[in-house]
Amino acid sequence: MIQTFTFSEAGGHPVNEDAFVANPLVGEAKGMFVCLTDGQGGRAGGGKAARLACDGAALLFYILKRSWSELLQSIDRSVTADKEAGFTTLLGFDVRDDHIKGASCGDSAVLAVCGSGAIAELTQHQQKNPPVGSGEAVFVPFEMSLVKPWKILAMTDGVWKYVGWDRVRTLATQLGGEELLTALQNAARLPRSGQFQDDFTVVLLEAKE
Repeated sequence: MIQTFTFSEAGGHPVNEDAFVANPLVGEAKGMFVCLTDGQGGRAGGGKAARLACDGAALLFYILKRSWSELLQSIDRSVTADKEAGFTTLLGFDVRDDHIKGASCGDSAVLAVCGSGAIAELTQHQQKNPPVGSGEAVFVPFEMSLVKPWKILAMTDGVWKYVGWDRVRTLATQLGGEELLTALQNAARLPRSGQFQDDFTVVLLEAKE
């Protein structure tokens, strides 16, 4: 059984321009589908692009029987066609039978922690530009077999940038569930205001032995 834990909050402004979907695969009790987006700030339409990309991927995942890279390329074209949408990151993956497969574009990240603590950054080779919404986004695939107990941590750059990669890896290895999400939040919040410096979104999947 896969347990799912999520958290998302705006960072220093009223509107959260991150979006995510984390749903069980239809007809598969042990499978999960995850999509995570982070609207690009500094220009209009980032939040809409993120929502369009996330919702579109969630819909087309069940309609288009294609690779993750091909599926997400179709999402890039759809976001580009919307004149009110700006740019966004986009990553998507599914987990089934202790195996993860997906693709990404941008600077959000996916970490896998397996067994006794071996950790892998599955999105380390992704490209940030061109972004989704440009019609020219490049999606880099990733895939890995998972060894129980395992954890999959998907997060926007508002997490790893302000928690710090070393701290993220340490916490992901040592903690799990809501305790891990709370520790990441505490590490990223500003001391006085308690706010985040950027939109902060985490999706955590866990499977025990």
